[in-house]
Amino acid sequence: MTDPAKVLIIIGTPYGLRHLASSSERKAAWPAEAVLKSLGRDVRSASLWVLCEDPGVAQRLTSYLQSVKAEVVAEAEAGVRLG
Repeated sequence: MTDPAKVLIIIGTPYGLRHLASSSERKAAWPAEAVLKSLGRDVRSASLWVLCEDPGVAQRLTSYLQSVKAEVVAEAEAGVRLG
């Protein structure tokens, strides 16, 4: 049996919405990061929503994912191909 989702991340991309539900902050971060990195230059137009009962968790995830987004934009502008 799986744990109930405690964190929901919604990423709006040029290709549609991605819904990521997880039972923990740590388990939510990696797939959301992977989605953002997969967008390459298109990450500029991505929007993020983090829903969680714990405002501290929501703030940390939002801040982390915004920094991932900024990193992807910087790497795209520098012509670096993400691995």
